[in-house]
Amino acid sequence: MDTKLVREITDWLKTTDLAEFCYDNNGECIEIKTQEALPQPTQFSCSLTPVCAPAIGIYRAAEKGKNLVLTEGQPIKQGDSLGLVETVSKKHKLTAPVDGTLRVIAAQEGTAVEFGLPLFFIEK
Repeated sequence: MDTKLVREITDWLKTTDLAEFCYDNNGECIEIKTQEALPQPTQFSCSLTPVCAPAIGIYRAAEKGKNLVLTEGQPIKQGDSLGLVETVSKKHKLTAPVDGTLRVIAAQEGTAVEFGLPLFFIEK
């Protein structure tokens, strides 16, 4: 492909309102896309704050001998206990990062969880 031709096409494309251009001449093909042709990420706002598993382990609602009942729709204060994740060597406490309403409970007692897995969603 002739670099002079590529430069001419690029310069010409800048003078138009085209977002992309494809040139094919006897098997020589060039495709040019401007910044406007690139897909833009979707922007959205969400009032839900996830509470994710801090480690790989087993989710427990409460320590042995204690009872913690969580229900969707209940008010939550920052720092309230949401259970814990047991690993081989440690118990990682889960606490609410914000005040709000507990909207989604994805965690189930005694199930294995992965690091970063959302266990709860709190609406601010």
